[in-house]
Amino acid sequence: MDHRMEILVGVEETWRDHNSSTKELRKSEHPYMNEDKIQTPEAKRTGSAPSVPDLMQTGAGEKSSGRAAAVCLGLLCILLLIGLITLVFLYIKGNSERDQLQTSYNNLTKERDQLQTSYNNLNEERNQLQTSYIDLNKERDQLQTSYNYLNTKHEQLQTSYNDLIQERDQLQTSYNNLIQEQDQLQASYNNLIQERDQLRTSYNNLIQERDQLRTSYNNLIQERDLLRKRFDDLVREKNDLQRTFQELGWVYFSGSFYYISSLEKSWQQSREDCWRRGADLAIINSKSEQEYIRRFQRRFWFGLTDSGIEGIWKWVDGTPLTASYWAPNEPNSYRGTDEDCAETLFYTWENSWNDEPCHRARSWICEKRSA
Repeated sequence: MDHRMEILVGVEETWRDHNSSTKELRKSEHPYMNEDKIQTPEAKRTGSAPSVPDLMQTGAGEKSSGRAAAVCLGLLCILLLIGLITLVFLYIKGNSERDQLQTSYNNLTKERDQLQTSYNNLNEERNQLQTSYIDLNKERDQLQTSYNYLNTKHEQLQTSYNDLIQERDQLQTSYNNLIQEQDQLQASYNNLIQERDQLRTSYNNLIQERDQLRTSYNNLIQERDLLRKRFDDLVREKNDLQRTFQELGWVYFSGSFYYISSLEKSWQQSREDCWRRGADLAIINSKSEQEYIRRFQRRFWFGLTDSGIEGIWKWVDGTPLTASYWAPNEPNSYRGTDEDCAETLFYTWENSWNDEPCHRARSWICEKRSA
C-alpha cells in the first residue's frame, strides 16, 4: 500500500508540473503582444518601423509556433500521465497477483505439510507392507512384465480412461437406478417381513389348531367308536323290538310302528285302544305313508276328525290338515249326517279317504313313532 501511495503522489506532482508549464507558455504569448503595441508608436516616431502587414505576419508566426510547442508539450504530458496510470494499474495488478500467489504459496505450504503427514502415514504403511512384500515377491516379476507392457499402452489407456469416464457416468446412472430399486426392494422386504411374521403367527395358530383338531379327532374317533357300538346296540335293540312288535301285531315303516286291529270299534274306542298300547290313531302326512297303508286293503279308522269345528279337519295331535287324499266328492256329510271321522274306504284308489259317522264300528290303525 505504501508503494501505491508513492506512485499516486508522483502522478499528482507530474500533473501539477504540466499545469504550471502550460500557464508559463500562455504567459509567454502576452509579452510579444505588448511588444507589438510598444513598437508601433516608436515606428511612427522614427519612421523606420516596418509596415503593418510585416508586423502582423511576424507576430502571427511567432504566436503560432508558441502554441504548437505548448500543444506538443501538453500531449507529451498527457501521454506521460497515461503511461504512469498504466504503470500504476499494472503495479496494482502485479501486487494483487503477488498477493494471490502468496496465498497460493501458503495453501501449497499447508498442502505440503498435509502431504508430509500423509507421507509419514504411508511410510508406516510401507513398513507394514514390507512384511507382505515377501509373499508378493513372486508376483513382482509378473507385475513388472505387465507394467512394461502397460507403459507402452499408456495412450491406449488414456482413450480407455475417457471411455471409462463415460462408463462411469453410465454406471452412476445405473447406480442411481439401483438405489431406487434398492429402496423398492427394501420396501418389499419390509412387507415380506410383515407377511412372514403374520404367516408365522398364522402357522403357530394353525399348529395349535392342528393339535386341537388332532385331540378333537382322537376324541371323535373314540366317540365314533362308542357311537358305533351304541348304534350296533340300538340296531340290535330295534331288531329285537321289531320282532317283539311284530309278534304283538305291530309292523315297522319309515320310523314308525303300526298296529292293525282285527276287531271293530267306534272311532273314539279305537283311539282309546291305541292309547292303552302307548300310541294314537295313525297320522298320514306323506304320500309314501298313504301308499303303505293302502297295501293292507282294509277299512281303517285313522287319526283325522272335524268334531271340534265342522269343516275344519285336524289330526289327533292338534295340527291342521294340509295334504289330503280324499276320494272324489269327499268329505260330504252324506244326507246331512254328522260324518266327523275319517276312514280309508276306497283303498284301491290313490285318494281313498272317506268321512263317516264316528259311532260306527270299524277296524283301526295305531301309530307309534320310534323316535
